[in-house]
Amino acid sequence: MGLDADSQKEKGKRLRSLSILIVLSALGGSTSILIGYAGNVVSSLSMLPFVAPQLLSGLHVVWLILAGVLVRTRGSATFVGAVKGLVETLLSSHLGPFSFVISLTEGLAADLAFAVLKKNRALSVYLAGGFSAASNLIIIQLFLAPGYPLTIYVLAYSASFASGLLLSGYLTTRITKALPKNLLLPNQ
Repeated sequence: MGLDADSQKEKGKRLRSLSILIVLSALGGSTSILIGYAGNVVSSLSMLPFVAPQLLSGLHVVWLILAGVLVRTRGSATFVGAVKGLVETLLSSHLGPFSFVISLTEGLAADLAFAVLKKNRALSVYLAGGFSAASNLIIIQLFLAPGYPLTIYVLAYSASFASGLLLSGYLTTRITKALPKNLLLPNQ
Protein backbone atom coordinates (compact mmCIF):
# COMPACT_ATOMS: atom_id res chain seq x y z
CA MET A 1 0.00 0.00 0.00
CA GLY A 2 2.91 2.40 0.74
CA LEU A 3 4.35 1.95 -2.74
CA ASP A 4 0.99 2.67 -4.37
CA ALA A 5 0.51 5.79 -2.24
CA ASP A 6 3.98 7.04 -3.23
CA SER A 7 3.18 6.36 -6.88
CA GLN A 8 -0.08 8.31 -6.63
CA LYS A 9 1.69 11.19 -4.89
CA GLU A 10 4.32 11.28 -7.65
CA LYS A 11 1.64 11.28 -10.37
CA GLY A 12 -0.09 14.14 -8.55
CA LYS A 13 3.15 16.17 -8.52
CA ARG A 14 3.70 15.58 -12.24
CA LEU A 15 0.13 16.56 -13.06
CA ARG A 16 0.44 19.68 -10.93
CA SER A 17 3.71 20.61 -12.64
CA LEU A 18 2.22 20.07 -16.09
CA SER A 19 -0.84 22.15 -15.17
CA ILE A 20 1.34 25.03 -14.00
CA LEU A 21 3.40 24.87 -17.21
CA ILE A 22 0.31 24.90 -19.42
CA VAL A 23 -1.27 27.83 -17.57
CA LEU A 24 1.98 29.83 -17.75
CA SER A 25 2.28 29.04 -21.48
CA ALA A 26 -1.26 30.20 -22.21
CA LEU A 27 -0.86 33.38 -20.15
CA GLY A 28 2.51 34.08 -21.74
CA GLY A 29 1.30 33.54 -25.29
CA SER A 30 -1.80 35.67 -24.94
CA THR A 31 -0.08 38.57 -23.15
CA SER A 32 2.89 38.50 -25.53
CA ILE A 33 0.57 39.32 -28.42
CA LEU A 34 -0.40 42.56 -26.68
CA ILE A 35 3.17 43.32 -25.62
CA GLY A 36 4.36 42.77 -29.20
CA TYR A 37 1.86 45.24 -30.59
CA ALA A 38 2.73 47.68 -27.79
CA GLY A 39 6.35 47.32 -28.90
CA ASN A 40 5.31 48.33 -32.41
CA VAL A 41 3.70 51.49 -31.02
CA VAL A 42 6.82 52.29 -28.98
CA SER A 43 8.92 51.66 -32.09
CA SER A 44 6.91 54.11 -34.16
CA LEU A 45 7.33 56.83 -31.53
CA SER A 46 11.07 56.37 -31.04
CA MET A 47 14.21 57.70 -32.68
CA LEU A 48 15.66 54.19 -32.39
CA PRO A 49 12.84 52.02 -33.76
CA PHE A 50 14.81 48.75 -33.53
CA VAL A 51 16.03 49.35 -29.97
CA ALA A 52 12.98 50.85 -28.23
CA PRO A 53 10.70 47.75 -28.34
CA GLN A 54 13.44 45.76 -26.60
CA LEU A 55 12.66 47.73 -23.45
CA LEU A 56 9.52 45.59 -23.19
CA SER A 57 11.19 42.23 -23.88
CA GLY A 58 11.47 41.40 -20.18
CA LEU A 59 7.68 41.20 -20.03
CA HIS A 60 7.69 38.45 -22.67
CA VAL A 61 9.88 36.14 -20.59
CA VAL A 62 8.33 36.56 -17.13
CA TRP A 63 6.31 33.40 -17.77
CA LEU A 64 9.40 31.38 -18.72
CA ILE A 65 11.31 32.50 -15.65
CA LEU A 66 8.29 31.76 -13.45
CA ALA A 67 8.19 28.25 -14.95
CA GLY A 68 11.85 27.74 -14.07
CA VAL A 69 11.24 28.87 -10.50
CA LEU A 70 7.88 27.22 -9.82
CA VAL A 71 8.49 23.90 -11.59
CA ARG A 72 12.07 23.06 -10.83
CA THR A 73 12.46 20.50 -13.56
CA ARG A 74 15.06 20.87 -16.28
CA GLY A 75 13.45 22.04 -19.46
CA SER A 76 10.43 23.68 -17.85
CA ALA A 77 11.24 27.12 -19.28
CA THR A 78 11.90 25.57 -22.70
CA PHE A 79 8.56 23.76 -22.58
CA VAL A 80 6.73 26.97 -21.67
CA GLY A 81 8.64 28.83 -24.39
CA ALA A 82 7.62 26.29 -27.04
CA VAL A 83 3.94 26.21 -26.07
CA LYS A 84 3.88 29.99 -25.56
CA GLY A 85 5.32 30.41 -29.06
CA LEU A 86 2.66 28.12 -30.51
CA VAL A 87 -0.06 30.14 -28.78
CA GLU A 88 1.42 33.38 -30.13
CA THR A 89 1.65 31.98 -33.65
CA LEU A 90 -1.94 30.74 -33.55
CA LEU A 91 -3.16 34.10 -32.20
CA SER A 92 -1.51 35.98 -35.11
CA SER A 93 1.53 37.52 -33.50
CA HIS A 94 3.12 40.36 -35.43
CA LEU A 95 6.17 38.08 -35.88
CA GLY A 96 4.17 35.22 -37.39
CA PRO A 97 5.78 31.78 -37.14
CA PHE A 98 8.99 33.35 -35.87
CA SER A 99 7.16 33.75 -32.55
CA PHE A 100 7.60 30.04 -31.97
CA VAL A 101 11.34 30.08 -32.72
CA ILE A 102 11.91 33.21 -30.62
CA SER A 103 9.97 31.88 -27.61
CA LEU A 104 11.72 28.52 -27.84
CA THR A 105 15.11 30.28 -27.91
CA GLU A 106 14.13 32.39 -24.89
CA GLY A 107 13.13 29.24 -23.00
CA LEU A 108 16.40 27.49 -23.87
CA ALA A 109 18.37 30.54 -22.71
CA ALA A 110 16.47 30.64 -19.41
CA ASP A 111 16.98 26.92 -18.77
CA LEU A 112 20.67 27.22 -19.62
CA ALA A 113 21.06 30.17 -17.24
CA PHE A 114 19.25 28.27 -14.46
CA ALA A 115 21.42 25.20 -15.02
CA VAL A 116 24.63 27.21 -14.83
CA LEU A 117 23.61 29.61 -12.06
CA LYS A 118 21.36 27.36 -9.91
CA LYS A 119 17.75 28.34 -9.32
CA ASN A 120 17.85 28.84 -5.59
CA ARG A 121 19.45 32.29 -5.65
CA ALA A 122 17.76 35.56 -6.56
CA LEU A 123 20.72 36.48 -8.75
CA SER A 124 20.05 33.49 -11.01
CA VAL A 125 16.42 34.60 -11.50
CA TYR A 126 17.52 38.09 -12.55
CA LEU A 127 20.28 36.86 -14.86
CA ALA A 128 18.07 34.17 -16.41
CA GLY A 129 15.55 36.92 -17.16
CA GLY A 130 18.24 39.09 -18.74
CA PHE A 131 19.75 36.36 -20.90
CA SER A 132 16.36 35.02 -21.90
CA ALA A 133 15.09 38.46 -22.93
CA ALA A 134 18.24 39.25 -24.89
CA SER A 135 18.22 35.90 -26.69
CA ASN A 136 15.23 36.94 -28.80
CA LEU A 137 17.54 39.25 -30.70
CA ILE A 138 19.59 36.33 -31.99
CA ILE A 139 16.66 35.18 -34.12
CA ILE A 140 15.61 38.72 -35.04
CA GLN A 141 19.17 39.62 -36.04
CA LEU A 142 19.64 36.47 -38.12
CA PHE A 143 16.29 36.34 -39.90
CA LEU A 144 14.21 39.49 -39.53
CA ALA A 145 16.58 42.46 -39.27
CA PRO A 146 20.07 41.51 -40.43
CA GLY A 147 21.16 44.86 -41.87
CA TYR A 148 21.65 47.17 -38.88
CA PRO A 149 25.02 48.58 -37.78
CA LEU A 150 26.82 46.94 -34.86
CA THR A 151 26.09 49.93 -32.60
CA ILE A 152 22.35 49.43 -33.01
CA TYR A 153 22.64 45.73 -32.17
CA VAL A 154 24.72 46.51 -29.07
CA LEU A 155 22.10 49.02 -27.92
CA ALA A 156 19.27 46.56 -28.63
CA TYR A 157 20.97 43.68 -26.78
CA SER A 158 21.73 46.00 -23.85
CA ALA A 159 18.16 47.30 -23.68
CA SER A 160 16.75 43.79 -23.90
CA PHE A 161 19.10 42.39 -21.25
CA ALA A 162 18.32 45.30 -18.90
CA SER A 163 14.59 44.78 -19.49
CA GLY A 164 14.93 41.10 -18.63
CA LEU A 165 16.87 41.92 -15.48
CA LEU A 166 14.53 44.61 -14.29
CA LEU A 167 11.12 43.49 -15.50
CA SER A 168 11.35 39.72 -15.60
CA GLY A 169 13.71 39.24 -12.68
CA TYR A 170 11.96 41.71 -10.43
CA LEU A 171 8.43 40.62 -11.31
CA THR A 172 9.28 36.95 -10.88
CA THR A 173 10.78 37.49 -7.43
CA ARG A 174 7.77 39.59 -6.37
CA ILE A 175 5.27 37.05 -7.74
CA THR A 176 6.96 34.09 -6.06
CA LYS A 177 7.03 35.96 -2.73
CA ALA A 178 3.28 36.62 -3.06
CA LEU A 179 2.38 33.01 -3.91
CA PRO A 180 1.39 30.54 -1.20
CA LYS A 181 4.36 28.40 -0.17
CA ASN A 182 2.50 25.17 -1.01
CA LEU A 183 2.40 26.18 -4.68
CA LEU A 184 6.18 26.13 -4.90
CA LEU A 185 7.34 22.66 -5.85
CA PRO A 186 10.48 21.07 -4.41
CA ASN A 187 13.40 20.26 -6.69
CA GLN A 188 12.58 17.37 -8.99
